[in-house]
Amino acid sequence: MITYSEFVRIRRQEQEDNRTLTKLNDGLYDEMKEYIAINKNSFDEARNIDDQRKMDEIAMQIKNALNTLDQIINIRIIKISNMAVLGINSEEARGNMMSKELILFDNLLDVINKHKSELLDHVRNVEPKKLQKVESDPDSEKTIIKVIADIPKFIWRNNKSYGPFGFPNVIEIDTDVADILIKSGKAVGV
Repeated sequence: MITYSEFVRIRRQEQEDNRTLTKLNDGLYDEMKEYIAINKNSFDEARNIDDQRKMDEIAMQIKNALNTLDQIINIRIIKISNMAVLGINSEEARGNMMSKELILFDNLLDVINKHKSELLDHVRNVEPKKLQKVESDPDSEKTIIKVIADIPKFIWRNNKSYGPFGFPNVIEIDTDVADILIKSGKAVGV
């Protein structure tokens, strides 16, 4: 039969080693439940004989045990979550978990792996950037250039505004404007 001091020992051990789970099994978990059940029976007996002092004492024991168990569970959830994020799925790690924690760990691992896969797939399958067209005179000659530095919006001598063009980008622009952007080191010819 487990005692309250065992609850405290387990919590202390979980707090001291922030990477490894203390070995807990379903049998120990059942003993924790039994500890609470026995204390509840004792509380009922004290209530039946109208012993308020004993009722208060037992209620405090139950409250302390449940608070300590809550702290143990929180610490273990954080450790299990970290293990799932890092992909630590060793037999040793799994061997220190209770069956309900194994279910949590496997579910977290599935969700994390699916999330990572979706993010990577979105980046992996991104479409190439589209060619940015600049409106200008239909009579003017055009040149395609690659922007190698951000170019703010500017007005050219023909009183037309161009930009802004962000790096990296490939644009089709009037040849005289393209020449100036290339000479200024903001773009290169394609």
